[in-house]
Order: sequence, then C-alpha cells, then structure tokens
Amino acid sequence: MGFLRILVAGLLVAGAGHFVWRVMQEPPPPYIDPNPWWGPGEHQKEDTTVRPFKIDVPQADLDDLKMRLSLPLRLTPALQDANFTYGFTDTTLDAVVKYWRTKYDWKKREERLNSYPHFKTQIEGLDIHFLRAAAKKAPGVTVVPLLMVHGWPGSIVEFYNILPLLTAPQEGSGVAFEVICPSIPGYAFSQASAKQGLGDLQTAQIFLKLMKRLGFERFFAQGGDWGSLIVTDMATLYPDNVLGIHINMALVNTNGRFVKAMLGSLLPAGLVVDAKDQHKVYPLGKKISMFLRETGYLHIQSTKPDTIGAALNQLPVSLAVYILEKFSTWTNKNNPWLPDGGLLQPDFPIPLDQIFDNICVYWFTGSITSSMRFYAEYFGKVLTRAIDNIPVRVPAGIGAFPHELSVDPKNFLAHKFYDIVTYRDHPAGGHFAAMERPHLLASDIHNFVKAVRQRQP
Repeated sequence: MGFLRILVAGLLVAGAGHFVWRVMQEPPPPYIDPNPWWGPGEHQKEDTTVRPFKIDVPQADLDDLKMRLSLPLRLTPALQDANFTYGFTDTTLDAVVKYWRTKYDWKKREERLNSYPHFKTQIEGLDIHFLRAAAKKAPGVTVVPLLMVHGWPGSIVEFYNILPLLTAPQEGSGVAFEVICPSIPGYAFSQASAKQGLGDLQTAQIFLKLMKRLGFERFFAQGGDWGSLIVTDMATLYPDNVLGIHINMALVNTNGRFVKAMLGSLLPAGLVVDAKDQHKVYPLGKKISMFLRETGYLHIQSTKPDTIGAALNQLPVSLAVYILEKFSTWTNKNNPWLPDGGLLQPDFPIPLDQIFDNICVYWFTGSITSSMRFYAEYFGKVLTRAIDNIPVRVPAGIGAFPHELSVDPKNFLAHKFYDIVTYRDHPAGGHFAAMERPHLLASDIHNFVKAVRQRQP
C-alpha cells in the first residue's frame, strides 16, 4: 500500500508538471503530409480503382497451420489457486488448442467472413482492405453512411455480429446504415507501411480518402480501441466531412482531464466527479494497480513491437495465447480470478469460433508484428500531441461499458468533446462490445444518430 501511495503522489506531481509544460505551449495545428507514400520505394502514380477481394486462404497455408498445431505442447503447470492472475494456465491452453485442432473449421468460417463483399483500393501507396455492408432499404427509412473502425487485437471480425443490426432499421430510429469497415494499415488484409511514422493521424487521413473515393463526402463514424482514437482524429481534423462520431472506449488526454483527475483524488468524493461516476476513476491507487497489471503488453508493443512480433509470428499457439488472454480479461475484469479466465465458461459472451476467426486472420496474413507497430507510432509521440487539446465540435455519442478497462466520466470527456449528444452507461459488456453485446451497441448507435438527425431542420 505504501508503494501505491508513493506512486500516486509521483504521478500527481508528474501530471502537474505535464500540465504546466503543455499549457505553456501554443499548440500548433497538427500537420499531416497530404500526399505521402507509405508503400515500398519512391512515390508512384496511385491506382485509384476499387477491386473486389475474396478471403481465400490457400490449402498450403491450412496444411502448414495443421502441422504447427500438431506439435506437442510444452505445458508449465500453473501455480496453485493462481487462476489467470499470472496469465494463461496450462489446462486452459491444452483445452483451447485441442478445440482448435479438432473442432474449428476455417473453411466453414471463411464462408461467414465472405458473406459480406470485400474490396481493396490503393491509398498513399498501400492496398487498403474494407468490407462493405449494404443498407436494407425500406419506405420511410433513410440510408446513412457509417464508417466503423476496429482496434487491437481485433479486426473486422469484430463487426459481424452487429452488422445485421445496423444495416436494418431499428424500431424508432428511421435509419439504416451503409457500413464501411476498413482494416487499419498493417492489420489483416490491409498492407503494412514500409516506412516509419504511420499512426492514428495518418490512418485518419487514409480513411477519409477511402470514404470520399466511395462517394461519401459526409458520414458518421464509430470505433472502439484504436478505432475510437482514429474516428476522434477524423472529427478533430475533418469536421466538415464527419457528421458525428460514436465511440465505445471513451478516454481523453487533455489538460483539463489531467487537472480534474488530480483534484478528484484529493478532494472529497462527489465534488469533481458525480457520485454515480466515482467508480470510473477512483480510488486512484486501485485504478493504477489494475492499469499496471493489465498493460504490460502496451509497454512492450510501444517500444519493441518487432521482437515480440517475431516470437508470435512463428507459432500459432503462441499467437493464440497472447490474443486469447486479452479476450479473457477485457470482456470481464473479474475473469483473471477464474481457473479458465472465463474462456471455457458456457456464459462467455463470445463463442470460441469467433475468437479463432480473429486469431486466424492475424495468422494467415502474418500481420501481428505490423499491427503492434501502431503502439510504437502512437506512444512515441503521446506527450507532444497538440491534437489532444484541439476540441471536437461535431456531435459525439459515448457508449460506456462496465468491463471496459477504463472509461472517463462525461465531465472529463467534455474537455475534448464539446457536443456530447448521448452518454449511455450500459448494464453489461466490455472492450469488444460489438462482439459481446451487439444489440446494446447497435441500439446506442441508432439512438445517437437519431438524436443528431432530429436537430436538423
């Protein structure tokens, strides 16, 4: 406990210094090269055609995966009564690999992934992949374009449960969404950058160009994890193109947020943060302890992504363990205290087949290393990001799920989002909301867009 108090005090001092350092500067508008070339070699003429794409893993790759999965497991016995608090356990690993070997059928799952049309198009030197889900038109229903952006360790696989609920009108919403789900550069079927520097801001520009190329000059955008940051960047930089954003991992990095968090840790409960939201931020020591426990991956990926990536890219079991552990903890904060991390429980909110769909997409595309470089590009610049203090003035909707690693209260978010139209505390769900609780998230998105459209004359 003494260590945590010292740590909290140190963070408060560091936060105060960080705040003073930032406010003394006049933040310049963020500069992004309007026409970079992230592909190999020098700038070339861009191929702007939009090409159909089908997910079709060669049999040789399937045979290779089968061979690697057939290797005997080298299991380390778990500590007595440790459950998942030390990480993945031997018995759970044995069970999930046996399932992958004997029950999971990629070719059958591939049919599901191809149930929506996929495409690729070259933007800034990279082949950018996206899925396009058409809206179901009906009398009295307005079709609205919606960009949906995934995060890590997710992919477009995250959205298959929610797409039918978005492309069809819901009761009272009056809209059906034409949904565009791109893969972030370096993730899954989108080509990875050959050069340093492609992070969230650059991806925001790429996705704006994608939407314009598809004929959508103005659109709504939604995201969680990296997706929440990317669509926030888009709303900050391109307010004339973004009609509104909805995010389901709501955190901000503004001066005002830092000050409020520090004051709230010193002043009586309820003065800085509403009593009903107090648990989202405090007690600070407990939150910091949880953060330290659950974000070791973040430091590794922010500093040496290619090292851990090289290890994970060699064996599918290693990749699966790394990703499955995140699905365990990030769906429910209490799962580390279960023997199987919740993964094998009948009420686990995401079927194993869907998680393995996501893992296989990373494996067959060999994209785990390039996906993790996104952390190095972001956290290498996080302390000097002027954009974090530039307000978002377009309408914003917030979906707060109780088992998300961290969610800011509304008055913290108001320092970045100047027009919060909806802020909904959901009764269940965690980080992978579109997979876990698609009905809750879809309802939230419909209600947000309905509220925005009702403002229009």
